[in-house]
Amino acid sequence: MLRSGRPRHWSRWLYRIQWILLALIGLAIVAVRVGVLKLDSTYSAFTALGLAMIAVALIAMLVFLWGMVKRNAEARTSALWAMLLAVVPVAVPMMLVGQQNLNMPALYDITTDLKDPPEFDMLISLRREGDNSPDYPGRVAADIQAATPAYADIKPLIVDVPTRTVIEHAEKVARELGWRVIAVQPAKGRLELVGRTPLLGLTQDIVVRVRPHEPEKADESAATEKPSAEQTKQAGATPASAKQGPVRVDVRSASRTGARDLGSNAGSIRLFLGHLQQRLERWAGEQPPVAQ
Repeated sequence: MLRSGRPRHWSRWLYRIQWILLALIGLAIVAVRVGVLKLDSTYSAFTALGLAMIAVALIAMLVFLWGMVKRNAEARTSALWAMLLAVVPVAVPMMLVGQQNLNMPALYDITTDLKDPPEFDMLISLRREGDNSPDYPGRVAADIQAATPAYADIKPLIVDVPTRTVIEHAEKVARELGWRVIAVQPAKGRLELVGRTPLLGLTQDIVVRVRPHEPEKADESAATEKPSAEQTKQAGATPASAKQGPVRVDVRSASRTGARDLGSNAGSIRLFLGHLQQRLERWAGEQPPVAQ
């Protein structure tokens, strides 16, 4: 059967090309999540595909103006869809990552203790050839983190709760967040975990360290600062079991691959410590007060 009527305008290929480019971006995300594509290659693919979509959008803008002048509804509609689709690869990362995180410095290892970062132990065996070193990057990375205002809130949590109790609740928080628990060492005050970023599924190695709080040995990230009321209020009526004195909870989160984490490690630390603080506040409120 022969089709009748006016031939469709070529501008429909503008939004078709945009859909193809979006599909390729989606495939790149899947590829990096399953480990087929390296992170640096993924960023390069995102850049190339994003620039291609912008180029198509610019052409679509001209076609839209032409359609306005020539009163061609099909050209206008096709061009408009092509321009709208070009917004997707920009809007989605902005919503998931945040504009502030897109401008973060090139760091992949973040810690609440810049002077004596917690060390990885059991997690080292999970790293593969080509992954980032499990060792802390050193003084340069610490100075960059300390000088970045967006990391100013990455500080240790000071609580008047027994170490074993902190580790117990820290493990529960980690499981609630969907992180994989690798090692639990209450006697050493250590917890090692593995998390994944939501969009690209990048692996983060995380270590939690709990030890007695010694203000005179506090690192530079918390030096000259007393624990804030928000950090210490969870003690509430100090439970009778908490006779060891305040403890300091430090967290270190490091990406296994890539030289830049776009703020994801700091976000994981904030999320974890926020949930842990809430849990410990509830626990402290349930304990009988110390007899005077």
